[in-house]
Amino acid sequence: MDARSPGFTLVELLIVMGIIAIIAAISIPNLLASKLNANETAAIATIRNLVSCQAQVGVTAKIDADLDGKGEFGTFLELSGAVGVRQGFIAGPPGASDFSRKGAVLYPSPLSALFARVDPNGFATKAGYAFMIYLPDAASPAGFVHETFSAPTAGFAGGTATVGVDASEAIWCAYGQPLAYANTGNRRFFTNHRGDILQSSNDVAKMGGVGAPILPNSAFIGSAITSPTAIGTRGGDGDTWRSAN
Repeated sequence: MDARSPGFTLVELLIVMGIIAIIAAISIPNLLASKLNANETAAIATIRNLVSCQAQVGVTAKIDADLDGKGEFGTFLELSGAVGVRQGFIAGPPGASDFSRKGAVLYPSPLSALFARVDPNGFATKAGYAFMIYLPDAASPAGFVHETFSAPTAGFAGGTATVGVDASEAIWCAYGQPLAYANTGNRRFFTNHRGDILQSSNDVAKMGGVGAPILPNSAFIGSAITSPTAIGTRGGDGDTWRSAN
């Protein structure tokens, strides 16, 4: 009687391995696409939330470096309660502010503590995306300035490296881009004080990561923060910007 142990033949093992390879080839790209879509959807939600947070801070005038009773828009560090609001006032014209002196911390903070850490280039990150807020600087016409580093070494970079007090009562903008292009996301997103939510396919710029600050006029026609936004046309980054779904 043949008492050989039961088992798989080499042919059967090869067949099983082939089936597994086929399943993996089909499912892995779908999983990646689903992850990219989820990250981009979350990025749009974050951009929308920033609009609400900035509107809240502007109306309540809790950031008011020149003490004129008109609220100024904030940075990630201020909106998340990571640092006291800027009160370092520099007389103009135009007047400016910075973090050389700080007031009270916003409480309750309108923005999640997830944004309480900002890297040296001014990025806050969440769910595969890197976000940056730009405020108007103290030039005329106003350029772009962004926060840099986290508490207690918070500062500003770009433009005059100070915030234009009067201009920041009316103007701000923000971008979101994937931490790794084509890996954590494809599209870039933009919003501003008007509540515009724009997107670009990022096919031309292919921007991603936190290695350098986002080109500030990426979604603008012109070089100033007061320039028209590139709705339905090419922005400063070479990509066409359209309303986001």
